[in-house]
Amino acid sequence: MLKRTGNAIEEIVAKHHTYKQVDRKLIEEWYSKLNWDTSKVDEEREEIKATKNVGFTTEISANWSDICDIYEVSVRRVKEEIPNITLMGGHSSHSYINGTNVYFMYYYDVDCAPEEEINKYHNPINKIIVQETLKRGGSMCHHHGVGKHRVHWIEEEYGNSYYMLKTLKDAFDPKGIMNPGTVFPLENK
Repeated sequence: MLKRTGNAIEEIVAKHHTYKQVDRKLIEEWYSKLNWDTSKVDEEREEIKATKNVGFTTEISANWSDICDIYEVSVRRVKEEIPNITLMGGHSSHSYINGTNVYFMYYYDVDCAPEEEINKYHNPINKIIVQETLKRGGSMCHHHGVGKHRVHWIEEEYGNSYYMLKTLKDAFDPKGIMNPGTVFPLENK
């Protein structure tokens, strides 16, 4: 199946673009270090402590007609409204006929106590990205789920189908023990 998919992709690309096949070893090397290389975790942790520069991601998804506006407005607002941003951008990793996702990636220099960092930086950045995404008809998540930092927008995300989500959650988890606070805010249970 993978070989047929690869061959089909190469056939399509060859019809529309001139391209040079990438050396397979380069791809294998890239994959070998993609998110799974834990040998540098301690080194990265020390670098964060020394530089006080922290990075996170927030993933969203939307139709092709909306994704560029969401990206541009979110990036502009974060740069204007959040102090000490050192990098703000994003990339797409899952695209479809009707739309795509964006992983917003952002780094900032922390100038507060560690216990204040999430509320000074991460939560406000998430809020901007979620607001702009929902305002333009996108989804505040793609395949990673909502999570505790975005759950407060769940009703806005689902709109008039919210009651169906609530009904399903109540039916399959009547005691609210599965992932509390990640589908509905804890104060709603």
